[in-house]
Amino acid sequence: MKKIYLFIIGFSLIFIAFGCADVQDEIVTNKPTGVHPEGFGKPGDAEFHSNWFKENNWNLKFCQQCHAANYAGGTAETSCLTCHTESAGPEACNTCHGDFSNPERISPPRDLSDNIETTARGVGAHISHVYDNDLRENIGCYECHPSETGSDEDYVYAHVGTPPADIKFGDFASSSGEPTYDFTGLTCSDVYCHGNFQFEKDSSAFQWVYTDSLIQGENFEPVWNQVDSTQAACGTCHQLPPRGHFNEGGDPDALSCGLSGCHSGIVSAEGEIIDKALHINGKADGGI
Repeated sequence: MKKIYLFIIGFSLIFIAFGCADVQDEIVTNKPTGVHPEGFGKPGDAEFHSNWFKENNWNLKFCQQCHAANYAGGTAETSCLTCHTESAGPEACNTCHGDFSNPERISPPRDLSDNIETTARGVGAHISHVYDNDLRENIGCYECHPSETGSDEDYVYAHVGTPPADIKFGDFASSSGEPTYDFTGLTCSDVYCHGNFQFEKDSSAFQWVYTDSLIQGENFEPVWNQVDSTQAACGTCHQLPPRGHFNEGGDPDALSCGLSGCHSGIVSAEGEIIDKALHINGKADGGI
């Protein structure tokens, strides 16, 4: 009887071993298992983990399986937070784009070809919009890539997908119409910020300024990756002064805007913007 039990136990073990092997052979997965390959944690190495994540659509949930949901160590007993020191850890914006060494700079992303030049279609004018905006206060990411999930945390995964990123203009950019982005021509159109605006005489406290029923912009269509300062020149998005304003187009250097006293808190005597909060802000600020 004892031999029969031993035979049954032995046969069962053999069956389980071969059965598990067959099942394992049928599993198809790209996720890293066991010890990471050499170079997985070395920037610049061909095996560096950013390359692996790029090939796997930036799915950071694979990390959480071994390093815990908060990336603090988990069963791997190795924390990802040693390098990813931002509060969001590996889910911080500059993990995938921006300047990893400067957490304050989460833009621009690299181009799809890993090009970081401003003339690349995926990089373009990000910096001049988000950080170095000379004409108005800096613009947040959601003004062109708004979150539809209701929270910054959910947006981390909601926006990750097959590039290029969706362009869905926010409330401010859409305040005077329905702006669009042409992915082929790389141009924005009907955007409030670039001159798609109208101010009605009937509702203005400064009706004497008007020579028509409206003061309006030129609805300029900038090219996204033409980053040479020419598209941000004064007079591009609206004439100086704007159409419908007395002396429209008669002061291309904007020297009278500040000297007249009408916009002296916004424009200097040299025609330079001195208060960005009062320019391109959705209002016709006069008498400042």
